[in-house]
Amino acid sequence: MRIGLIVHLGKDIAISTAQDLLKVLPERGVEVFVDPESADYLHVPELSFGEGDFARKIDVAVVLGGDGALLNAARRLSGTALPILGVNVGHLGFLTETELKGMNHAFDRILSGDYEVEERMMVQAQVRRGEEGVVREFVGLNDVVITKGAFARMIRLDTHVGSGFIGTYPADGVIVASPTGSTGYSLSAGGPIVNPAMNMLIVTFICPHILGARSFVVSPEDDVRIVLHAQSEEVMLTIDGQVGFGLEDQDEVVVRCAPERTRLVKLGHRDFYEVLKTRLAEGKL
Repeated sequence: MRIGLIVHLGKDIAISTAQDLLKVLPERGVEVFVDPESADYLHVPELSFGEGDFARKIDVAVVLGGDGALLNAARRLSGTALPILGVNVGHLGFLTETELKGMNHAFDRILSGDYEVEERMMVQAQVRRGEEGVVREFVGLNDVVITKGAFARMIRLDTHVGSGFIGTYPADGVIVASPTGSTGYSLSAGGPIVNPAMNMLIVTFICPHILGARSFVVSPEDDVRIVLHAQSEEVMLTIDGQVGFGLEDQDEVVVRCAPERTRLVKLGHRDFYEVLKTRLAEGKL
C-alpha cells in the first residue's frame, strides 16, 4: 500500500500528525509519500510524490486538514481516480470522513480494504473571450462563482441554460454549484441543500436586483452559459473560493458537469444528514 499525505501547512496539528505518520505507517508496511510543498517543509524531499501522474505513485491520498484542504486536493487530483480520505483537524466538516481520534481506525480499514468509495460530481468552467475563444478552463468540486469587486456597481448577467435563454439578471454575482457545494456559498445566498450523491447544477444569484430571481436546478446534461455585462467594473471568477481569474466585459463563462469525479473514501459512519443535523444544531454551515 502506498499512501500520499497532503498536509495543511497552516495548521500545527496537521503538521505534527504528518510527522507522526511518517514514523508509524512504515512500521505497518506502508510506503508513505508527501505532497511536494509539505515534503520540502518537513525536510523529506526524498518522500515527495512529485507533480503529475499521481495514480502511478500512490494508491490512496490522505488529506490532513479541513474541507478547504480537501477541496484543494480534489482539484489537484482530478482525473486520477485516486480515492481521497479526509482527516479533519479543525471544525466539523462536510467533506472530511474522520476526526483525528478516529484516524488510526480509518487506517486499519484502509489497509484491510474494508472501505467504500463515494463519487462526487465536479464542475467544469470555460472562459470564452471574443475572437480569442476559450482563454481559461477550470475544474472544481464545490462551485464556480462570478462576483463583482468590493467597490463595483452591480453587474448584468445574461443567463442561458442549454439552448434556452433564461433572462438577464442585475446582481452582485452568481453561483453555479455542484451538489457537494450546495451547503457552501450557495446556501448562504439562498440556494437549496442537495444530497451530494446527486448530479445537477444549482444556479443561485447573489443579491439580485429583481424580485423574480430564484435559485434553479439544472440537469447534468445541460450547461449554464453566462455572458457578463460590466463595462467598467472589477469582476472575478472564482473556483471553490480558492482559485481566481479576472473577467472582462462580454466574457462568456460556460459551466457544466465535469467528466472528472472526486472519489472520497467512506467508512460508513458519517451520514450526510447526520452531519447536516449537527451543523444546523450548531447554527452554522
